[in-house]
Amino acid sequence: MQQFISFVSLVILVFTNQPGFLFAQTTDKEAPDITNVEVSQVSETSVTVTWETDESSDSTVNYGLQPDYGIVRIPVADRTQHSITLDRLEPGRVYYFRVVSADDSGNQGISADYRVQTSGTPQTGEGSGTGQSTAQGQGQGAMAGDGSSSQTQSETESTTSSQSQSQTQTTQEIVEQINQITDPQQLKEIVNETVKAIQGITEDLTIVGPPTVIPETTTALVRWTTDREASSKVIFSPSRGFDGATFAYAQESTQGNTTDHEVQLIGLSAFTDYSFKVISTDTYGITGESRTFTFQTKATMPEIRNLRVLKVEEDAATLAWDTNVPTKALIEYQDQTTGEQQSVGRPTLATTHQMRLSNLTLGTRYVAFVTAENSGGDRVRSQPVQFITVRDTAAPIITNVTNESTLFPGGESRIQTIVAWDTDESSSCLMTYQEGVAGGTEAYTIEKEQISYNTKHVEVIVDFAPATVYQFYLTCTDEAGNAVKSENFVLFTPIQEKNIIDLILENFQSTFGWVKNIGG
Repeated sequence: MQQFISFVSLVILVFTNQPGFLFAQTTDKEAPDITNVEVSQVSETSVTVTWETDESSDSTVNYGLQPDYGIVRIPVADRTQHSITLDRLEPGRVYYFRVVSADDSGNQGISADYRVQTSGTPQTGEGSGTGQSTAQGQGQGAMAGDGSSSQTQSETESTTSSQSQSQTQTTQEIVEQINQITDPQQLKEIVNETVKAIQGITEDLTIVGPPTVIPETTTALVRWTTDREASSKVIFSPSRGFDGATFAYAQESTQGNTTDHEVQLIGLSAFTDYSFKVISTDTYGITGESRTFTFQTKATMPEIRNLRVLKVEEDAATLAWDTNVPTKALIEYQDQTTGEQQSVGRPTLATTHQMRLSNLTLGTRYVAFVTAENSGGDRVRSQPVQFITVRDTAAPIITNVTNESTLFPGGESRIQTIVAWDTDESSSCLMTYQEGVAGGTEAYTIEKEQISYNTKHVEVIVDFAPATVYQFYLTCTDEAGNAVKSENFVLFTPIQEKNIIDLILENFQSTFGWVKNIGG
C-alpha cells in the first residue's frame, strides 16, 4: 500500500509541474517584458536570435520569407536569457521575424517586427525553397538531366556577364536580348531574378524596433532605424486632448535619406506628455510608419531665490524664499551644539515660501538648508543659512489681510463685513476703524472679551453703513509683548438697493422738481 501511495504521489507531482496544468492556480496577469532582441551568427543558411525577458518564460521565434511568419519554439518556460537558431534557410534572402515568450501562467509577450538577411548569393532555379527546404542544389541537378545543359549553362553565364557590364543598357535593348533566349529554363531563371528585384524595391519599408526618445525640458531627440535608406519625419501632439488620429505638429530632418534616423523636436512644453509617430519614405515613395508611442518632457528645474532669515525668536526662527516654478518646500536644520538634526516640510506647490522652525533652544547656533522639489520630482538644495536664537524682540509680521462685505436686504438693510489676516507667530490682535479716509470721525477699536494668541485672525463687523468708505488698521502683540501696527487699509460697503416707490419718486423729482417734499 505504501508503494502504491508513493507511485500516485509521483504521478501527481509530474502532472502538476507541467506547463498549463489545469488545476494550477495563479494570480500572475503580467506578460513577460521582452528586451535586447539581437541577431548574431548570420550565415548562408542560419541565423541565431537572442533576447531577454524579465521573468522565466518559454522561447518562440515566428519567421518566414513573408510577414506571415512560421514558428520555432522551445516550450519550457524556464529561462530569462533566450537563444534560438533558425537553420535550413536560403542564402542571400531577407527573413522577417519576431520573438514571443510566455510565462508559466500563459501571459504572452510579443516583440516588434525585425528583418535579417542571410549571407551568400541567392539561389536560382527550381531548387530554391521557402526557407524550410533542405534540398539545396537540386536545381542544378535537374538541369544536368537535359542533353543541352552545358550550352544552357554557358548561355546563362554569358548573359549574366553581359548584364553586369552594361548597366546603362536601355529597356529596349534588354527586351531584345530576352527575346533572343529560347531556353525555357533560362527564361524562368530570369523571371525569378526579376521578381526578386521588384520585391526588393516595392516591399514595405520597415521601422526596425521601437524608436528611442531622449527628452529634455522643451526639446526631445527621437531616434529610429529603417531597413533601407529613407527620409526622417516625426508627427506629434500633446497627449492631453489628443484624439488618437490627428497629430498637431510635424518636424523632419533635412540631412537626406539614411537608415539611422534622428529628429530633434523643439518648442515643447515642460513636464508634458506627448504622443508621436515616426515616418520614413524611401526614394521610390514607399512609406513606413511606426505605431503611436508616448514620452514626457522634463519639468523645469527649480531655482531658490532670495533666501533669508525673516525673524529669529528665543525658541523659533522664520525663513522665507522664492522659487522660479511652483515647488514643494523642505527645511533641514541642525543644532550646532548637540548635532541634532530635524526637518519640516510643506507638500503643496507654491512660488513664495515662508516656514517657521519651532521648539528651538535659546542662545543656540543653527544651520539650515532649503530643498525645493518641482512637480517632476527634480530637487535643488540651497546654500546653508545660519542663525542664533535670541530673546524675542521682534514684533509679529502681519500678512494676507482681506475684507469682504455682504448686504442683507430687507425693511432695513444690514451690512456684514468680515476682515481676516495672518501673523507669522501666535499673537493677540485688535482692529481699529473709522468712517471716511480723511479722519473726520472718531476711530473705534473693537475690544476683546478674552485675550487669545493665534496665527489666523478674523473680525466680523455688523455696524457699517451701506455705500460708505471705511479705513482700518490692525494692532498685534506676541506672547513676548512685542507689538506691531499695520498700515491703513480701505474698504467700501455695498450700495443699498432701492425699492420701486423710491425709484419712482426720484424719477419725478428729477423731472418736475415739485415732488421733492412728498417724502416729508
